[in-house]
Amino acid sequence: MLRCLAILVVVFFHYPRPEGHEAYHVFANFGWTGVELFFVLSGFLIGSQLLEPVSRGETPSLKRFYLRRSLRILPSFLVVLALYLFVPAWPERPVVTPAWRFLTFTQNFGLSINGFSHAWSLCVEEHFYLVLPLTVLALRGRLRAPSLIALAAAVMLGGMLLRGGLWMQSFSTLGPEEPGWRDYDRLLYYPTYARLDGLTCGVLLAALRVFRPEAWERWTRGARAGGMAFIGLACLGGVLFLNEEYYRNLPYTVVAFPLVSLGFAALVMALAGPSASRVCARIPGVKTFAVLSFTVYLTHKAMQHAVRDALKPHGMDAFHVVTVLGGVVAVLLASLALHQGVERPMLKLRERLERRLAPKKPLPQPAVS
Repeated sequence: MLRCLAILVVVFFHYPRPEGHEAYHVFANFGWTGVELFFVLSGFLIGSQLLEPVSRGETPSLKRFYLRRSLRILPSFLVVLALYLFVPAWPERPVVTPAWRFLTFTQNFGLSINGFSHAWSLCVEEHFYLVLPLTVLALRGRLRAPSLIALAAAVMLGGMLLRGGLWMQSFSTLGPEEPGWRDYDRLLYYPTYARLDGLTCGVLLAALRVFRPEAWERWTRGARAGGMAFIGLACLGGVLFLNEEYYRNLPYTVVAFPLVSLGFAALVMALAGPSASRVCARIPGVKTFAVLSFTVYLTHKAMQHAVRDALKPHGMDAFHVVTVLGGVVAVLLASLALHQGVERPMLKLRERLERRLAPKKPLPQPAVS
């Protein structure tokens, strides 16, 4: 459910915002939070994969972990990157970023918006995949709830102080319309050091589920789950207020990322219980859209741009019903083709390779008479 929400919000965020649609402007401007929801979910998933072996007294297998991540992310990403680099009609904007920046996942540092610039979030994810397993291995056997909470708090507080310091240094003297604001995203939105809040909250949720399963059960059921939903929505309401009143100002820069991450973490807990999961599973299309979320993320900007360009000469703007529906169909077809042609075969290959990496069970020894 939340993965579907995340990708829908991101797609809205990247859609044009013409004048005269103020309600849509408010919603679309809030769409940057969809990436933060993805980060929370990623932290929860990856944290669970790495912490579950630790909870059993085992050492997480880095070989298995990186096999799973590489075959999940890289094949589809490389196919779409090739389309951006070698098919002139594909990009929604000219591709300015050098290919090596995409291939090394360093695109998010010093980034300016251009073709496939939305892949910056994959850079943050890849950096997370490199750092978290090593951190878990280094702290294995010494992971305790107080120290884990203190470490997470330090990461989030450090991010707040860093963003605040960079804002004071670079933007505190700028007027509202000065060109220096163009550097805001480059310095305070795209870089990994600015976007650790959601991943950190997700890992904390994973630690709670893995190491305190009884507490996890209590807080994801009944009235407590309802309370978490209320807290999550209250946090998101606060971010919506900051987004409208203080966008890119100091309060927004310091507080918005951790607040939205805590809000989504609370919603993850609220929807993790069996009752909420059953209700969400009954919503038509949720499971399919969740499966396609990654390929939708990769293809949606190019496909929607192609549809808008094709229909604009016929007097259909971005909000014409044919343009909107055509864009939806085009994105779904492209993402489905990428899923069926690339992602799904690679996931099947991953399953086969994982079976080879699994430790073989010893053969039963014959009884000694």
